Amino acid sequence: MIGTTPHPGLPSTDNCSEVLAFFEGRTAILTANTDYLEKLLAQCSLGNRRAFETLYRSVAPRLYSVALRCMGRSDLAEEVVQESFVRIWHNASRYDAHLSAPLTWMITITRNQAIDQLRKHRELPLSDLQQDAVADDSPGAHEQLHSAREARALNQCLERLEGMQRQSITSAYFHGLSASELAQQLAAPLGSVKSWIRRGMERLRRCLES
Repeated sequence: MIGTTPHPGLPSTDNCSEVLAFFEGRTAILTANTDYLEKLLAQCSLGNRRAFETLYRSVAPRLYSVALRCMGRSDLAEEVVQESFVRIWHNASRYDAHLSAPLTWMITITRNQAIDQLRKHRELPLSDLQQDAVADDSPGAHEQLHSAREARALNQCLERLEGMQRQSITSAYFHGLSASELAQQLAAPLGSVKSWIRRGMERLRRCLES
């Protein structure tokens, strides 16, 4: 299954595991935020590797599901996703927000990579099922509406957190900072940073469950 480490040679980091574990499975919340993904791609176009790591964590599960439906095998799907992210990294400067949403652009790259891999691994033409899988995997209206609602709920709960709790959590996830890096950035004791994250996560869970 897709992890959190991009293609070998591309950036990786030590993240706050509690924050990552909480946001795992909530990628729809992140991918629903078009402005957020556009900013990450813009940073990637400037060579910002930390932004690329955050982009990878945000959309890798979504692109993996696209690749898996096309390839039918997890190992080939992972290969497709890894190669797709290499292309995303090298072509981020070519993304045009006027032509497509950022997630649609990345799904198209993944789908095209899957087609290339299918041609390499198979001598026979694509089956009807595979043709349907590679034809269109853009988010449907119902999925986009559900994601948008989740995004609003998460943003509202984040806004209710105390200043340092909110800053620590968002920096840990959205900027990929570890607790020690946060402590250095905030000029605060490591124990305080961990406490802000722990208490903030507890409040965030209660808010989302209410």
